[in-house]
Amino acid sequence: MFKKILYPTKFEEFALPILKNLTCLKAAGLEEVILMNVIETEALFIIRDSGFPIDFDRIRDKAQKEINRFAEYLETEGVAVKTKIVEGSLVSEILKAANEEDVSLIVAGRQKRDILGELFVGSTTDRIIRKSAVPVLVAKYHVLKETAGETTEQYCTNMFRKILYPTDWSSSAERAKQYIPTLHKVGASEIIVVHVLETDFDLGIKEKLANLEQEFQSQGFKVSVQLIKGKPYAEINKIATEEDVSLIVMGSHGKGFTEAIFWGSVSQRVVEYSEKPVLVVK
Repeated sequence: MFKKILYPTKFEEFALPILKNLTCLKAAGLEEVILMNVIETEALFIIRDSGFPIDFDRIRDKAQKEINRFAEYLETEGVAVKTKIVEGSLVSEILKAANEEDVSLIVAGRQKRDILGELFVGSTTDRIIRKSAVPVLVAKYHVLKETAGETTEQYCTNMFRKILYPTDWSSSAERAKQYIPTLHKVGASEIIVVHVLETDFDLGIKEKLANLEQEFQSQGFKVSVQLIKGKPYAEINKIATEEDVSLIVMGSHGKGFTEAIFWGSVSQRVVEYSEKPVLVVK
């Protein structure tokens, strides 16, 4: 399920530490990482047309030097690596590479907090998730603490330690569930299963949750189950924070959503506002 990963990067502050956090996926079948940098020519052309000189060769050389540093790390870890430096539109080039390389997963969304202190997903990540044919791992920054007026941001370490799995038993949620046994191989030992109702409780749901609990226990997980009422995305993110999960695994579409039109308001808002990494399964 994670045989080949596409890792687009602009060489941000936490890009290499997050990449290091993914090498444990070797135990789940990871064989190759495609490291990719997209030189966004449209923005550069605008700058050039405004009268400012653009040294494209220098930009490419700098990108090559950085991407080689990432590649060297992967090679020392025994992971095959391929590098791609391309020019064009960011989202379209990422999706093109994902298709051409037949990847199993795209890693995206390493965004920071906005000026109001809220985590957010930019339009780039949103469009990648919307259009991607494969799962997307949104690896997030989050604020750990504030001391003497200073906030400390770090990426989520040990990303596969404790999983939150929200489900509505839609086909998308069921596809997401198929990834969970694989994550047990890379160190996931605990899982929280949650179903959020916006209306009155349904006794039939309790039976479904009990069956899920038994299924995950048989796979070696320590399991807890939560059936709650409220706004799904808000409750999911609240549980993720309170339970200090390391990863949310969920489908991209819930019941009642048309995939061709929208990738799901619940999943979209979880990705938008969660301070935890999210694996979005298509």
